[in-house]
Amino acid sequence: MELDKYISKIKEEFKDKPNYQKFINLLLMDHDFDFIKKVYPEDLKTFEDLKFNPHVLGGGVHAFLEFDNGQFASVVGGARGHYGDGVKTFELGYDDGYGNIDVIGWLNPDEITEEMFKLQSQYFLRDN
Repeated sequence: MELDKYISKIKEEFKDKPNYQKFINLLLMDHDFDFIKKVYPEDLKTFEDLKFNPHVLGGGVHAFLEFDNGQFASVVGGARGHYGDGVKTFELGYDDGYGNIDVIGWLNPDEITEEMFKLQSQYFLRDN
């Protein structure tokens, strides 16, 4: 019951903050991914939140999700040139902070979730 009170207090304290600030604050309070997911299950995006469609270049799959801090996750796999088979492994693309797309390949769904959490939990200023 104490945990429920603590979670309610956190939600009240951070209710007007954007998601990335909620996540950063909880990390600074030494909470981990699992705790943050318990507090904000609807806000913290994971691999399961990705909606895959056929890749526009033919073959493979693609999903795109933008976070409230301006960062994004572009996940592809299954086509020639992709660093993942599109079933068990995937390639994650994201903005490196300098307007370039960086990629990490051959990630499983849990690793994609871990990287998505990092992307959502950072101050990010898109270079326009």
